[in-house]
This record gives sequence, C-alpha cells and structure tokens, in this order.
Amino acid sequence: MSRSVKKLGVLWLVVFISLAGFGITTIPFPLVAESMGASDFWKTFGGSGIFSLFQLVATPIWGRFSDAYGRKPILIISSAGTVLSFVWLAYAPTLESMLLARAFGGITSGNLAAAFAYATDVTDPKDRAKGLGIVASAFGVGFAVGPPLGGVLGSLDGVPSMYWAGLASAALSLIAFLGTVLLLPESLPMESRKPLRQVVIEGKARSRSVSLLDSLRARPVLLGLMMASLLVGVAGAAMQSVFQFWGRDLFDYSLRDVGLHFAAFALLSAVGQAGLVGPLAQRFGEKQVALGSIIGVTIGLGLFAVAQTDAMVWVAISVFGLANGLFLPSISSLVSFETDAGSRGAVMGIFNASSSAGRILGPAISGPLYFKLGPAAPFVFSAVSTALGALMLSRARARRADEAN
Repeated sequence: MSRSVKKLGVLWLVVFISLAGFGITTIPFPLVAESMGASDFWKTFGGSGIFSLFQLVATPIWGRFSDAYGRKPILIISSAGTVLSFVWLAYAPTLESMLLARAFGGITSGNLAAAFAYATDVTDPKDRAKGLGIVASAFGVGFAVGPPLGGVLGSLDGVPSMYWAGLASAALSLIAFLGTVLLLPESLPMESRKPLRQVVIEGKARSRSVSLLDSLRARPVLLGLMMASLLVGVAGAAMQSVFQFWGRDLFDYSLRDVGLHFAAFALLSAVGQAGLVGPLAQRFGEKQVALGSIIGVTIGLGLFAVAQTDAMVWVAISVFGLANGLFLPSISSLVSFETDAGSRGAVMGIFNASSSAGRILGPAISGPLYFKLGPAAPFVFSAVSTALGALMLSRARARRADEAN
C-alpha cells in the first residue's frame, strides 16, 4: 500500500502542475476572444469547447495506446505537447491561431485516460475510489491555483491578454514533463499489455474495430454511466464557460474576482475528491455517492440561476464545487469495476470521452443561451441536464467493489 501511495503522490504532482497551467489560461481566454471580435458562439466555445472537442477525439486513442505501450510513455509524449500548445497560445496573433492552439492542447490533454488507468493499476478494488479521488483532487487543486494567477497574468497589460498566462502555463507544464520523465515509474507490466490490434473483453481477444461495441454489449451498464457523465459534463462546462461574462455583467467582477471564484470552486472540488469520496464510498457505495453528488450539482446550478447578491454567488459556488468534486472519482470507480486490467485504459478512455463530449456541448449551447435569452438561461438548462443525468445513473445496475476483478 505504501508503494501505491508513493506512486499516486508522484502522479498527483504531475497532474496538479499540468492543471495549474491549464487553469491560468482559462480565465482570460473568453474575454480575449471577445476583444478579437468573436461571435456569441465562439466566445464560450472557442476556449473550452474546441479544447474538449479535440480531447474527445484523442482520449480513447491515448488510453488504448497506454494499454499497448504502458502508461508512462503516453504521459511523457502528451505532456511535451502540452508545453508546445501553451507557447503557441501565448504568441497567437489572431483568433484563428488561438483556436488552433487550443485544438492542439486538447489533443495533448487526452492523456487523462492514461492517468486514471495508472491510478487503477496501482490500487486494489476496495481502495480504488479513494485512489481515484486522490488523483482527481489534483485537478481541483491545480485548477484552484491556476485561475487566481490567470486573473492577474491575464490583465497585466491593462486589457485581457494571453501572453503572460500562456508563458507561465508553458513553464509549469515543462516541470510536469520533467517530473513524468524522472519520477514516475511505469505501472503496467509487460505481461498485462495488449497489442493495438487486440483488446480483452470478458476474457476474449477481439479486434479493435469492434472493441467499443463489444464493451457496451458485455457491460450495458457502461452506457448508463457514460450518459450520466455526459450530462453532468454538459452542465459543468456550461456554467464555467459563461461565468466570466455572467460575473462581469451582473456583479461587475474583474478577471481577478473571477479567478478567486474559480479557485474556491476548485478547492471545494478537491476537498470532495481527496477527503470525502473515499469514506463516503466505503460507507454508502460508489453509486449512492455519485447519485448524491449529481443532486448537489443540480441544487448549485439552481442557486446560480436565482443569485442576486455576491453572498448567494458564494453559496452557489460552494454547493456546486463540493458536489462536483464527489462525482468524477465515484463514477470513474464504477466504470473501472466493469473492466479488467488489460482493457481498462481503453474503457476509461471511452468513459472520459463521454465527459469530454459534455464539455463540448456545454460551451456550444451556453453562449447563445446567455446572450440571447438572458443570464439565468444557461444555469436552468444545466440544472435540467444534471437532473436527467441523475435519472440515468439511478437506473444503472453497476458492480460493487467486492464484485470487481
């Protein structure tokens, strides 16, 4: 167990540094796009949406490659690409160039499947939710550190800018790359790796072309878990993609104010991921934790829709952040119970792709909703999405930890 903790600790640091860099660029991007003449659609979709679109394409591929070649090589290659994407973003002279940089960054960030598969490699089924929660908390803490810096760096020139934010993110990503190379040991032994032409589904070798279909046929519950993740992803991305405009227009928030709110959201998510999900999963089970977290997310979104004071905004951030932090590790643990070690990277890649799809649809819809129908519209839409996600999850018959491989 101590070895597992040490490996998870190194992975946590690598993911934390990477996400801090991403968080820095998240805050100024929508307002920079607006200053470049972006339409209502591109104001919200251009940053997180285009990033998630290419992440969606890349995530299953990186996950499958990690099953064939090991987790560490995939993490090294993708983190090197992340450094390049941030440098590109810093020097992008036009909106089109910024969008291309975000697309490239989405491709390199598709290593999430390898990171989560790494965590499942080094944890036992009974401790899996806790281990996944520890790794997922790096996303929360990294995203908490990044936005306040992004609020400062994005306004150093007196107007929203990506220059200093992009360079700072590139520097942090370079540290993550070096940490992966020097400190992170490989977690998948050679005997557990599967050639790209094969994937193990229920103990049988199948061709890659039918692996996704066979996965869903072998474990229909995966479809319900993926749909729940998709709908929660839609809601969370919609909220985060319009918050800069919503806070500015309703509460006169500056970039620094927005960064502080995002930091609080991320820190509370980290508390749920690292401190609460493990004990709650052991007491109530992963499914009940995931279901309760979706209900909490729905309540938080409803509070955003009716918020009229800064105090109400902070309450909404707190409820939404804490509940959001519980969701990803609990449902990721449920997904991992439906697979074996040899195909886990591919299946986790498919699952993470469903979440990425939500982060595409959310920004694509939220901008037009906000600018055409008013400030409350994206939050009402998001609350309906998460309510549907709760319904999908409640109907899924998932395995428990004591039934897992």
